[in-house]
Amino acid sequence: MRDINGKSDIGNFYGFLKEYSDGNKPELSYFSRNWADMSQWKVLARAKLFELLNYFPEKAPLDAKVLEVKHKDGYRQEEIEFSTAKNVRVKGTVLIPENQEKCYPAIIGIHDHGGFYFYGREKIVEQEYESPLLREFKQKAYGGRSWANELVKRGYIVLCIDGFYFGSRKLNISEVSDDIPERFGANFESLDYGSDEYIREFNNFSAKFEDLLVKHIFTSGTTWPGILFHDDRICINYLYTREDVDKNRIGCCGLSIGGFRAAHLAALDDRIKCSVVTGWMPTYSSLLFNRLRNHTFMIYIPGITNYMELPDVMSLTAPNPLFIQQCSRDSLFPLEGMQKSCEAIQNVYNKMGRSEKFKFKFYDNGHEFSIEMQEDAFSWFDRWFKG
Repeated sequence: MRDINGKSDIGNFYGFLKEYSDGNKPELSYFSRNWADMSQWKVLARAKLFELLNYFPEKAPLDAKVLEVKHKDGYRQEEIEFSTAKNVRVKGTVLIPENQEKCYPAIIGIHDHGGFYFYGREKIVEQEYESPLLREFKQKAYGGRSWANELVKRGYIVLCIDGFYFGSRKLNISEVSDDIPERFGANFESLDYGSDEYIREFNNFSAKFEDLLVKHIFTSGTTWPGILFHDDRICINYLYTREDVDKNRIGCCGLSIGGFRAAHLAALDDRIKCSVVTGWMPTYSSLLFNRLRNHTFMIYIPGITNYMELPDVMSLTAPNPLFIQQCSRDSLFPLEGMQKSCEAIQNVYNKMGRSEKFKFKFYDNGHEFSIEMQEDAFSWFDRWFKG
């Protein structure tokens, strides 16, 4: 999607920044040199990625607790919480099949961004009551499905947590400076908490508030992706404590920023044995002309393109099975950048002699995880986890 007048979103600054970007030589790409072995490349590239993510919180015991148990048709639902760092408690939902097996493959289901901050895991986990706004969102993003529940019915344990800034971890309006809502043009006084009107106002306010929050995140010495990816990795620690989880069959899947998080979870941790990345795999450079306008601050890892492009990062999961689902009519990314990214990752798998473990497919739809895409994703997990 180029401007009809051929103009970049940043006008005369584009040439300057494009030239600088083109000068980057990703020295930690798999193809940047002849590595002595794959493990050497992974150790160095991951160490640099962790350094750039710059989130090293004080550790704490998981201290996992089950808050509520519900028995559904063919599966059990546990509402849980556990610590991801000192003074950081994260809430989540675990869906467990009830078909008398001793252990199951597990999938970490990662929710999207979608400009919908009021809810987190509720966007992919079925709720006893769903507001009209949530149902409308699920229809648009997921074909009306709660895909985590579809996956548990196929014999997978599914873990979904609320990402930082969403759902149970969203901004508490009552604790911000009194003038901040007014500064961002928000007014909650006449709205009933949890009503569709309140949720719309909250989502609009939270989108604008990202700009202020990210300044504080950077000033505190860390990054937004660092926080997200750390919590996602602790999900694996949690799954490792469960006797009903097969530790050799843990995967991850997500749409949009859920796909972005799934990509980095698989790249950073070999305990993820299979992954599906949906709706978030372009090249960084392809976004520079006019595709950054609608993206969240949650994707920015300062300095990353000096060392790796996004497909270079994703290649760190190789040779574990990886399926990338691209939306050919996705206005968030240029088609050329999505294609180039997939081809770059394919080259890595080909070089390793594991081409059968990588797949990418373009779907003729916009930015969504359609029912067709979900079924293909589930089949990918079945192929590698159920054989």
